Amino acid sequence: MNGDTPVAWENSPSMSAKNFDMEVKSFGDKKIITKTLFEKDVSKTRYFKDFINSLVEEKAQILIKKKKSLKEEREWLKAKLKGVKEKKSVFLVSWHNKKIIAEAEIYLLEERKEHVGILSIAIRKDYRGMGLGTYLTEKILKLAKTRLKPIPKIIRLSLSQTNKIAMKLYKDLGFKQVARVSHQYQFNGNLIDELIMILEF
Repeated sequence: MNGDTPVAWENSPSMSAKNFDMEVKSFGDKKIITKTLFEKDVSKTRYFKDFINSLVEEKAQILIKKKKSLKEEREWLKAKLKGVKEKKSVFLVSWHNKKIIAEAEIYLLEERKEHVGILSIAIRKDYRGMGLGTYLTEKILKLAKTRLKPIPKIIRLSLSQTNKIAMKLYKDLGFKQVARVSHQYQFNGNLIDELIMILEF
């Protein structure tokens, strides 16, 4: 696969009463499609690459700081699909105008930490502040309860101390800050503290 296959919107799965696979929701004047991750998404690797590289270019508050190649992103995507298939991960992708504008994931830790799920969400700059983060968090939490095995008892996330907007979002959804670790992130030449928040399921 070369990662250049057009997006087949007409073949997208639909949402059922029990299982969320695809939903179209309006945020302001934008109709955004949010879907779970599927095997066929490997053929759309370049869209995933464009998304992560847009965040790198922006110098967004994410861990990744170097742009990804198509090959690197394809291998990453295959690993994510493996986790979904094994019910160790749930993953949502939001699309608008045939580009990825957000991703959300919860994946389980292993062994004696298998009861802990790690939450991460990333959104393109032009799509922040419109409620998409809250929507994705609520959706991914529901998926974690129905699809992960074992069902997590704790959802954990990490963010930088400067990410005030995300901190408020998570607090509003019931997350509590349980730790602050000094100088864990580097942004623009500064060392930033890491905040750890958890939600008990």
